Amino acid sequence: MTVICEGKTERSYLKRANDEAGQESRFVIHLEPHRQPSKGFKPSDAVERAREVQRRIADGSMEDGQDREGEEGRDGQGGDAGAGTDRPEEHVWVVFDRDQNRDIPRAMGDANRHGINVAFSTPSFDLWLWLHFAPGQPALMSDDNEQIVRKLNGVENFGRYGRSSGGRDSDSRPKVLNDSQFRDLWSNRRRAVTLARKLVDGCSSGRCKASSKKGKSGHAENCDPLRRDTQTDFYLLLELLGVDDQPGAGSSRRS
Repeated sequence: MTVICEGKTERSYLKRANDEAGQESRFVIHLEPHRQPSKGFKPSDAVERAREVQRRIADGSMEDGQDREGEEGRDGQGGDAGAGTDRPEEHVWVVFDRDQNRDIPRAMGDANRHGINVAFSTPSFDLWLWLHFAPGQPALMSDDNEQIVRKLNGVENFGRYGRSSGGRDSDSRPKVLNDSQFRDLWSNRRRAVTLARKLVDGCSSGRCKASSKKGKSGHAENCDPLRRDTQTDFYLLLELLGVDDQPGAGSSRRS
């Protein structure tokens, strides 16, 4: 699976997920590019990068086991589970937020036309993090991401999340997850997946329902992403990787 992330927090989460469960579950998450621009990507730029990845897959210039940041092939097999299974590179995803982005319709349209999977969150990826700790299905928050950050700040180990601080340790980079934060997130990932699916069922369009097929969005084709409220599709990635319903690192299924 190849993933292009708009921001650094999403990338941090996926890199740590790859380190935590990839070897046991026999999957490899490729994060593109090797080093992300300091300001990340706009959604349409992330989709264009995904199209470049597709072209490299098509012409054979992107191979299993290609070394990238923290994503080397495992046990010399490049993460290939063998005959009859999908090669990981064949799944190309982009991850981006509503935030203040104005190119969402263009990005969504381009992704749909070119068969690129989208994990879209509104108001932001912070919602996905909050779902790991939320006591129940969150109320609609419109575009009030600060409310989500405040809720996260009330969680142990997340008191400084989203806040500026000095120094060079991991907590001085407020939205790059540190070890203790990811450990707490990972142990609660099943809760996050369950609540994310419930949010799809309660989508304001009234036409959406979480799919029984792993990795498939439950949003109706005519569900306008700009009108969605308090939604995140990030759970689809965990379902595809087979680590959403396992108490340990995950199943033998791979993506």
